[in-house]
Amino acid sequence: MKIALIETHIEDYNIESNLLNFRNLLNKIEKDTDLVILPEMFLTGFISDTSFAVESREKGLDLMRTFAKENACAIEGSLIVESEGKYYNRHYFISPDQEIFYDKVHLFSLSKEAKVLNKGDKKDVILEYKGFNIKMLTCYDLRFPLSSCNYVKQGKPAYDMLCYVASWPKSRSAQWFSLLKARAIENQCYVVAVNRKGFDADSVEYAGDCCIVSNRGEFEVATHSDGDIIYYNVSKEKLDKAREKFPVWRDFPQK
Repeated sequence: MKIALIETHIEDYNIESNLLNFRNLLNKIEKDTDLVILPEMFLTGFISDTSFAVESREKGLDLMRTFAKENACAIEGSLIVESEGKYYNRHYFISPDQEIFYDKVHLFSLSKEAKVLNKGDKKDVILEYKGFNIKMLTCYDLRFPLSSCNYVKQGKPAYDMLCYVASWPKSRSAQWFSLLKARAIENQCYVVAVNRKGFDADSVEYAGDCCIVSNRGEFEVATHSDGDIIYYNVSKEKLDKAREKFPVWRDFPQK
């Protein structure tokens, strides 16, 4: 499966500027790409101002749905949204034939996010795409290993790929890489991580640090990059062979 990770500057509180940037980037995506992943709250930056939630949801979903339909491709990323009078950090996966979301469970208590947004009530959102079972998580969830705990379902691991979309500061890059590797090793899966870069409205710096980690905790090598777009190929066959050779997964919890 060919995956494109987009790491780019996001201008906090400026939906129109970010919308233009992501439209331009999506127009550059190579036609044989299977999945495109955007950062956390890609239209607004990591904010807690709920006045942006309705516009963020409407314009963000329109962008993602249109791209998926026109390119026969899946796209993933999170938005601040309003739903039934409540506000969420909602991580979407949209393809031409499915639309699934995960509401962030671990809200970042060191920011206003935990005071303003509602935490999700579904901790285990897994979807199937291109032969991979994919689990969706968001940023701060990375620090809580029980959120990603893999298990055996119908005689095989419940998921093959763990996808994090994030706004993770450069000052904590060392923890970012260490935790990503740990999640990949302990769950015998690919871990895909997408983060913004540049500075936010509070002058906090983000390094991007987008990557894919193998089940062995090794960083996959990008096939190539095009500015803010980084391409990878991942193999379900390679993962299956590794799991069969060293079948730790057979001792995962059964569900």
